[in-house]
Amino acid sequence: MSADEGRDIPTLARSALDAFAESAARRRDRDALMDEAFAALFALYRATTRAERRSPAGRDFTATLAELLVGGNNPDRLGLYVVRSQTAAENGRHEGYRPACWRRSMLQILAEEFVPWRDFLRQEDLEAVVRIDDALEAVAETAVSAAGEEVPSWVPESHWWWWEPARKRGEQAPERFDSGPLDAVTE
Repeated sequence: MSADEGRDIPTLARSALDAFAESAARRRDRDALMDEAFAALFALYRATTRAERRSPAGRDFTATLAELLVGGNNPDRLGLYVVRSQTAAENGRHEGYRPACWRRSMLQILAEEFVPWRDFLRQEDLEAVVRIDDALEAVAETAVSAAGEEVPSWVPESHWWWWEPARKRGEQAPERFDSGPLDAVTE
């Protein structure tokens, strides 16, 4: 990964690695550590292209990230992140659909763009991802979205959960908008 067009990709990469390293090293259970790590990874994702993430420097980043994901407290914190994502999805018809979408997208971005789930998630966490998807689908028709039906512009088409409420209700796909920084991960 290189820095060009005013993007400081090395600093973004270092911030993401530092955040996951801090999460691995900190003994006390701090939910915010994993949220901060995902926010830093998301900033790197938004600043890079897939080709940059697949470059030699990108592969080096991914290798280091993979080691951090299985080290220290990260397996437990990732498991908790998955459980909280499932809870948000199950509560989606009341208040958690949009936060569940954000959390589910962060898991998907991590797996698709950086480190496959099988390399760091425990079996029970892998099974919980399926339950997250099932819950998102089950509550989509009656889901309440605090920020309306808009879908952030960065969301890949493969992240079907963002469009599922409109699809279930037989409505037109929601408008996309520029969501700015990652502010909804901790909703």
